[in-house]
Amino acid sequence: MKAKLKSKLTFLSLAVTLTLPTASIWAKTFDPNLQDIVAASDNGTLHQVIISFDQTGAPNSGQLAFLEQLGVSGVSLNKLPIVGALATSDQINAIYERADVVSVWNNAALDYENNGGTEITGVQELRGDQSLRKNGIPYSGRGIGVVVNDSGVDGTHSDLIFPEHVVQNVLAQTNLQSFSDLLPITYRENIANTDIAGGHGTHVAGTVGGNGAMSNGLYAGVAPGADIIGYGSGAGLFILDTLGGFDYALTHQFDYNIRVISNSFGSTADTGSDFNPDHPTNIATKALADNGIITVFSAGNSGPGESTITGNFKKAPWVVTVAAGDKDGNLADFSSRGVDGKSGT
Repeated sequence: MKAKLKSKLTFLSLAVTLTLPTASIWAKTFDPNLQDIVAASDNGTLHQVIISFDQTGAPNSGQLAFLEQLGVSGVSLNKLPIVGALATSDQINAIYERADVVSVWNNAALDYENNGGTEITGVQELRGDQSLRKNGIPYSGRGIGVVVNDSGVDGTHSDLIFPEHVVQNVLAQTNLQSFSDLLPITYRENIANTDIAGGHGTHVAGTVGGNGAMSNGLYAGVAPGADIIGYGSGAGLFILDTLGGFDYALTHQFDYNIRVISNSFGSTADTGSDFNPDHPTNIATKALADNGIITVFSAGNSGPGESTITGNFKKAPWVVTVAAGDKDGNLADFSSRGVDGKSGT
């Protein structure tokens, strides 16, 4: 009888745990890197911080009013419970003391990840698989919206013509230094070419869904029928920029039937860290997962050692993190790796 009761209680405890918000299971987090930065600075120094609230949906009027009264400036997201702000150490501490704040994080710089060409995507093998067809026609991604959260997309490229194939193209770099008040996030839509400094996002968009028009289909992407939504943050990338992309995907999910968001960036300074659901990117991708949007990350180019995945946020059990392969179908030497035998689920 005691064994049965214990079993029932254990099951009940597990069920309750699984229904709690992710952040409720963990203690709140003051980003250790931000702590170090603040400790090494004068009290009057303004720091770029990302504030995450423990809730579903955008920051409410009371939370925004508190930040405004505190004297911080910055930008609030539309669907995610996140604010990017400029704040002093005293202001950061006051924000962190709020019961509804789950984390404060440094708005760290990120790096775009790219290595080699797109010849190892396996596209031709995929299209040749007779079991992966509908009415005899290979799947192409038609009708599915894919956000390319990157430097931008050149919609004047013949493989990615805007607005027929790239159905929306957003220019949206967020510069906290330009804000004097606390305002909602803004961006410019319907821009033919948003990839004006580097080409990384255009390369990624081509891999995802280029139609191969310039090569008679030879260099088509994995899903040439997909609708591409470009979210361009420019050549210089920070965490808050990428959060804007996640927020845009959630806000416009039903406008473009967004089902996937592609992210080819990371931080070599954030390898080997354990998964923390309080990281603002993890909060964002969990919200997308809860709404049926699949988040895909590149694993990184910091291999071949173990525990070299470039980002805590790539270890979330609800995202897909993709390694790189060589021409023989093996794991590429440069590809980042997890830890053998360690699972994220």
